[in-house]
Amino acid sequence: MQHDPVHQAGKFLVILTLIGFFLPWVRISPDSLKGNTMQVVRSLAKGGANLGSTFLWMRGEELREMWRDPADGFSGLQLAFGAKSGTPRAKAQQELASVALDGRDKRPLLGWLLLIPVLTLLGWAGLVLRQVPSAFLILTAVGLGFLYAILRWRIATAYTDRLLAQLELGPGWWMTVYGMLGLAVVCLVLGIRGRSRDSL
Repeated sequence: MQHDPVHQAGKFLVILTLIGFFLPWVRISPDSLKGNTMQVVRSLAKGGANLGSTFLWMRGEELREMWRDPADGFSGLQLAFGAKSGTPRAKAQQELASVALDGRDKRPLLGWLLLIPVLTLLGWAGLVLRQVPSAFLILTAVGLGFLYAILRWRIATAYTDRLLAQLELGPGWWMTVYGMLGLAVVCLVLGIRGRSRDSL
């Protein structure tokens, strides 16, 4: 049934992911350089990130930086299409975000980020349409999970560079990635549950 808690949770996660995609993901914060440098030293002393902070939860400092200036920065949509503004700050922010997310310098267009709303809308279709094949839901879950893992891994591996470049993550980033992860789990549960019912 489309009104059970799993479906309702899935619909909420779709909305969360799409809203996050249009909210600020990354911003330059010149005032944070001193604090970020100290954080780099602490991070190196601890030996870097563990598996949890790479793929699951956010670091404590990432939670704090998210709310420093939540309305500033580029959204996922803007990063996908490139900033329209030609100001030096806009270009620098685009290129820094590209380094963090794509691993390549001077590559301001991150069109592959458009896979996020595409996969999210496929998840929505799987939630609202009747007689959706289990394979569709499972493949959507795999796509969302894979893209989530890529995004988290790239941000985690670029953590030191991001701090030194004074690049901070905004609330839109976390809403998007956690929305994707939750939706992947929902689609996987529904896909497995549907397959189990078909086998009865």
